[in-house]
Order: sequence, then C-alpha cells, then structure tokens
Amino acid sequence: MPVIRLPVTAKVINGEQRQALINQLVKELQGESTARGPVIFEIPLEQTDRIDVLVVWEAWKDIPSEIRSEIILGAYQEKKDKISQALGVTHREAIDQHVLPYAVQPQARYGEVDPKELQDAMLKAGAISLDGDKVELRFPTLAMAEDAHRKLCDRLPKGYWSIVQSASPIY
Repeated sequence: MPVIRLPVTAKVINGEQRQALINQLVKELQGESTARGPVIFEIPLEQTDRIDVLVVWEAWKDIPSEIRSEIILGAYQEKKDKISQALGVTHREAIDQHVLPYAVQPQARYGEVDPKELQDAMLKAGAISLDGDKVELRFPTLAMAEDAHRKLCDRLPKGYWSIVQSASPIY
C-alpha cells in the first residue's frame, strides 16, 4: 500500500498563546459564548460516565492535533479524567473527517420568518459561524440533532426545520 502524506504546515505556539486558548475554552464551558468562539460537543459514551469531547473552532487552524487535545484537556481541569477522547477540529476538518454528519436546516418559505431570527436561533443552538455571515448547524450524533430540532421547532415553529444526514463513505 502506498503512504500518502501532505507536508506539515503547523506552527509552534508559545505558552501564552496556549493559555489564551485554554482560557477561551473555559469561558465557553462556563456559558460565556463569544462570536466566532468554539462549539463544544460533549458526547456521552454508552454504559459509562465518560465522554468524548469534540471542539470545532477556527482557532485550531495552525495548531497541531496533539496540542489541540492538550488544550481541551487543560480547559476541563479536574473533569479531564472523565474524557475518553478530546478532538479539536476546524469546521472544514470536521466536514472532511465526517465527524459532524447531521445538519439541522431551516426550510422556511421566503417572507414567513425573518432570516436574522433564523440565524440567531441557529447560533443559540450551537451553529458554527462561517464566512459571509453564514451559519451551519451540525452535530456529531443524531440524538443531538434531534434535541436541537425539537428546541428550534418550539422557538420558531414557522422555521420548518429538518434534519439532514450527510452521505457516509461507501466501503
């Protein structure tokens, strides 16, 4: 089998930059959300009290994967022993690696619901801010997508929300 590699493009971060990322994650975990901040998914593992943590954040762009995991664990402090796997990815990496296969999308008819209201509701539900003032609401599990779908239907019933699963690779 061939080995296919891309050149390494990651930069080294210093202790101050690392601590700033940890502090931002801690704020998010405490409920202090910020624009363009990380979206944190805590995925419970069956029949155990442990979780996987997935952090989607554009700030990861130039940071090596193992450092991303260390930063996530650092932010969880005394709770880090409950984490089985800590994964930090950018939005593009999340799509490419198929770790956010479920999307919740509005299907509102033009003029029925204010687009800004739809976007705000999606951001409050955990949508990822993209370039051009666009947002995308994706989840790693169907249960998380269904929970967000229910909440969005209650909040904006004329939004006509739907859950879409991206195609899985064919093996």
